[in-house]
Amino acid sequence: MLSRRKFLNAVSAAAVVAVSPASLLAKQRLLPTRLIPGTEEAMPIIGMGMSAAFRSGDREASWSVMKPFQDYGSKYIDVSGSGRFVVADIVRDKGLRDSVFLGSYFSAANDVASRSDARRLLEMTGKDSLDLMHAYPENAAPNWDVMRRWKSDGLTRYIGVARQNQRHYDAMMGLMDTGTVDFLQVNYSLFETEAENRILPMAMDKGVAVTINRPFINGQYFGLVRGHELPSWAADFDCRSWAQFALKFILAHPAVNCVLTETANPKHALDNLGAGFGRLPDEKERQRMLALVRSFGPS
Repeated sequence: MLSRRKFLNAVSAAAVVAVSPASLLAKQRLLPTRLIPGTEEAMPIIGMGMSAAFRSGDREASWSVMKPFQDYGSKYIDVSGSGRFVVADIVRDKGLRDSVFLGSYFSAANDVASRSDARRLLEMTGKDSLDLMHAYPENAAPNWDVMRRWKSDGLTRYIGVARQNQRHYDAMMGLMDTGTVDFLQVNYSLFETEAENRILPMAMDKGVAVTINRPFINGQYFGLVRGHELPSWAADFDCRSWAQFALKFILAHPAVNCVLTETANPKHALDNLGAGFGRLPDEKERQRMLALVRSFGPS
């Protein structure tokens, strides 16, 4: 699989420079936001997924990739396992309690251990409640009452369900049908559009906030677009790189609140953030984008 680093090394230096959002930031400094349904709380439209820097436990590398997101107003960081404590440590030391929306995964089947981890995060970050406690549907569905108690007890402000494969969509939709799911995290991209058939429309109908994972299908996307020039018409919606092409397609869907990007490279972070600025494609343009990338064929 072609990594994003190798992909960018294969393009010209001029093209690499063009991915920076700097020219658009001259007009707009902070990322646009979208309201979390049913609330007056706004969320910036691009966030961070589970960076390899978090997984490695490298605090310096983690901050180097978090900083560009903070500079441009991004808040949501979605992180699991030991990586969440690395992030929490940085949040405390950098005084970011109110400028980070922390989403993390917990086992609803193990209430005691999950509450213990949640309290540790609260102590580290200085937050009164966690922002979002979510779980995989196979764990959340049989233990949804436990997660609802986490919210009613004030341990978290929001609860949700997260997965990245359409075989879990029925279970996720079943939970949304209860009317008590605050957040849905699901895969959606130029090469994985199945979510738009049922689960994204249902989230809109139920007033569920949607965050998107796998925007680059774990890096496979860059292998698929390698060797192809970015079309000139991408500039019509302020798109300057293939990464922004993918992200703008996702962000233009009306159900989406925030797309989560995973990177340990600050330059890639800036490229990703650039997708949040300028115009988004309309539906006719989105269909043109789909037709183009699918004409490239498999990697």
